[in-house]
Amino acid sequence: MDCLRVCLLILLVCLVGAHAITGEMPTFQGLCQLQGDWCTTNCQIAGGRDGLCNKVGLCICRPL
Repeated sequence: MDCLRVCLLILLVCLVGAHAITGEMPTFQGLCQLQGDWCTTNCQIAGGRDGLCNKVGLCICRPL
């Protein structure tokens, strides 16, 4: 039973690590219409390098 718990814990750690490697960063709505560079500011607060506004007006964060 303990071996099963250890295997499940290792699997969970691997899944979390794989999700972190993908570099999935958050996106924000409504920031591209504001005056100033709120897109980059919010992306830096979220742990990204900077943010870019796409054609639809969605702020997409880039990872470090």
